[in-house]
Amino acid sequence: MGEDMNIKEQKKQLRQVILKQRADLSRPERDEQSARVVSILSGLEQVAACKTILAFYPFRDEVDIRPFLAAARERGQEVWLPLTDPAERKIIPYHFSSEAVLRQGFYGITEPDPALARAADVSRLEAVIVPGVAFDRAGGRLGYGGGYYDRFLSRLPQRPLLIGAAFSCQLVEDLPTEPHDHRLDLLVTERGILGPFVSDN
Repeated sequence: MGEDMNIKEQKKQLRQVILKQRADLSRPERDEQSARVVSILSGLEQVAACKTILAFYPFRDEVDIRPFLAAARERGQEVWLPLTDPAERKIIPYHFSSEAVLRQGFYGITEPDPALARAADVSRLEAVIVPGVAFDRAGGRLGYGGGYYDRFLSRLPQRPLLIGAAFSCQLVEDLPTEPHDHRLDLLVTERGILGPFVSDN
């Protein structure tokens, strides 16, 4: 138990450090690096081959992948965005057909409005573009602390392709990990692609 608490404290401290580094990026730096991430993501054959993609709508200082969402929809892919259910601490994917189906949700995150968007069939999910606070060179991911993605992935009938999208300032050598942490297949930053990583799930 003591070791678990130590890992949780390490994660908490690391979140503070990385979130500050990300927030310290200037607007031009963030825009330029986001554009590079979008270009690399859009060019990935593994992603282009997927019919369904669960992605994220950028929040605060996150990498802006909105042009990727638009490009994926233009080439005929289904793009889903997560609705956060804080009561049950889970995410529920909905079809992202246009900005008109979005609202400001819990935590201030832009998310689908269930009154306007159609719920997605998770059994058809092929790829997830995963947000996060920090990532390492072995496919490790540090989220925001709510455990939403790890729980969501654990409940899926099959494992989708997992791709992290982030700035290189969010990359660390080695993250403290726990048994329930899901490793990524690939990580995309403005500097290129890391992986494929060997999955231990």
